[in-house]
Amino acid sequence: AVVSTQSTGINSFIGIIAVTDGFGVTFIFDVVSLGTYLWVTPEDPTELGMREFLEIAYNEKVMFDAREAKDCLKHVYGVEMKGMFDLRIVELMNRGKVKTHAVLPHERMEVDNASREVVAKTFLFTHEEMMTYYIKKEYHPSISYFNTAEISEKAWRNRKNGLDENLIRYMMETQKFLIYLWRNFKFGDFEKDKLLWVSSERYNNLYVEKDRRTYDRFEVNDITPKYVVCIGTTDQPLGGVRCERCKRMLPSNEFSDLMIRTRQNCICSICALIESNSLKTPKIGAVIKKKKKKKKRKKKVRIEEENNDDSSSFSSSSDDENQDENNK
Repeated sequence: AVVSTQSTGINSFIGIIAVTDGFGVTFIFDVVSLGTYLWVTPEDPTELGMREFLEIAYNEKVMFDAREAKDCLKHVYGVEMKGMFDLRIVELMNRGKVKTHAVLPHERMEVDNASREVVAKTFLFTHEEMMTYYIKKEYHPSISYFNTAEISEKAWRNRKNGLDENLIRYMMETQKFLIYLWRNFKFGDFEKDKLLWVSSERYNNLYVEKDRRTYDRFEVNDITPKYVVCIGTTDQPLGGVRCERCKRMLPSNEFSDLMIRTRQNCICSICALIESNSLKTPKIGAVIKKKKKKKKRKKKVRIEEENNDDSSSFSSSSDDENQDENNK
């Protein structure tokens, strides 16, 4: 199922949940109006409703950056969401392997002791970048409101006149965006899907696992986090030292010996780059133009034998005419 939620920052809450099933039917759940009835039926506690759908891992859910939503569901509603394929991570792990509608950004890296231009994976793509690279231009008008609308927290909470049509439109277009994006990637290989699933789970656990949220640039950014993406194996080094900026528990090789001994000013490599403002978001590449197929012109082939036959018959006929004139 394709799932999207709306959630806000510090005063986090979820106003709407949209679910699109395998038949393309979209269901909009108004969390504010339904209240506890959405999660469990008071008359029959065995009917778990939305809680059961979100918490059971084999109910596979396709989402886009569910870090905030998962954190909110856990700490506000007591729901632990599982079984997610996050399209931000799925795209990153397939970047450079599938067709795009614009040239992907590149960066220079050291590969086998040589400096080479490779597809940039330092940053995760935003909604706008996903649309540019993976969604056809003819589909853009159908999701234009989702891409440009700015809806206030008050609008998400207000239910005086029922559920606002703009909110419904926004959620419907969000579902379209997810479906258009999802179609670019292939699923079905058990081993590859396992890596995508585990990487998505780790990415969306980044906020939930923290003791304290900071909501600053070290926490909320589009930089690809370390020790999240699984390459070849789901094993990752254990974290034993906490970074004082992003508050993540990371392996000791992320820190200097002095930091580890004193446990003071422990800053991981990513946060050090953020603090120094040395990371620059790559520019969106040029749109790939489709090459027009040249029409093959049929070549005229002269058949010499036929021409020779025609010329010989012409010459013989002219000789006969000359003989007739002489006889006269």
